[in-house]
Amino acid sequence: MLDIAKSLLLSFFVVAVLLPVIRFALRRMSPARTSTAFTEEQLSYFQRQEWKLTFAYYFFTCILAVFSAGALSLVSSMVNITREAMHILTPNFSALFAPGLLLGLTMALIPLRLIQGTILAQDYDLYKSYLVHQEGHGSVKFYRVLLLALLLLSAVAAWFSLRWHVYVTDEQVQVTNLLNETRVYNLEHDVTSIHYLGAEGEYLISFNDNTAINTTYLKPVQLEMIALISQQSGKRVIR
Repeated sequence: MLDIAKSLLLSFFVVAVLLPVIRFALRRMSPARTSTAFTEEQLSYFQRQEWKLTFAYYFFTCILAVFSAGALSLVSSMVNITREAMHILTPNFSALFAPGLLLGLTMALIPLRLIQGTILAQDYDLYKSYLVHQEGHGSVKFYRVLLLALLLLSAVAAWFSLRWHVYVTDEQVQVTNLLNETRVYNLEHDVTSIHYLGAEGEYLISFNDNTAINTTYLKPVQLEMIALISQQSGKRVIR
């Protein structure tokens, strides 16, 4: 949970830092062409309103990121199911939180767009004029392209994250990585060590090609599976 909280906090700072940078770039690329003049008091007011929108966006991001990570974890378990393996390990919530956060950052733009009118109330039309004044007429088109790019990037990240899985039989371990590359290890000859990492379900299983499986980010990790690997490989669990 601490890692998740750190990721959410980092995402907030990323949004808070990148948004002004993007808007500055828009002002340079697409200068405003509106005759509407705003007083210093109005500019200050709209800046405060933008902070409200930023916090609303972050709120939606938190909810949708958690939902997306959980949904990806569930889908991963479903798409990688097979009758041939005794134990099936797929990415857990923690492992999929990064792509879930990317999905959350992208999808949060949709409810934010829907509630802008509610948050700004009678100032909504004036706020749109303020955006044109600050960012130029091309900003709307730019944000649409950015949203499509983020949607595409999120879909690609989610697709690759669903490929990672581990199959364990009574003779071998089959590991498929994010690039859909599969490696097969014989339990009797290829396992070099099994380390217990100090928490339930967390083990580091090492193989003779200097690769390892960290079950901290996989589910479900059952004692029966660890016992099977230990028995077949002849390696004791090192604590």
